[in-house]
Amino acid sequence: MPEDRADKLASTLSEGRWTHDFPISPEAATDLGLAVSTDLPNEVRELLALYPQPRGRQPSVQYIPAPYGPRSAPERHRLRGG
Repeated sequence: MPEDRADKLASTLSEGRWTHDFPISPEAATDLGLAVSTDLPNEVRELLALYPQPRGRQPSVQYIPAPYGPRSAPERHRLRGG
């Protein structure tokens, strides 16, 4: 891949468009310019079948829209009703 396309791809993949737990489909990866193959040998499929993944889980990344961190002493006091 030419350097200018690689730089653009690196920016696209790292600018925060997707969370780390978002799978990029083979079609989307192809649209991004990546060489993609979905052909897997049966041995690989058999190996993957030994490690089933849970389905329907909640995402592992959560967005917290407010500043997150330790509160100051006056703020803790105010929140406790004092």
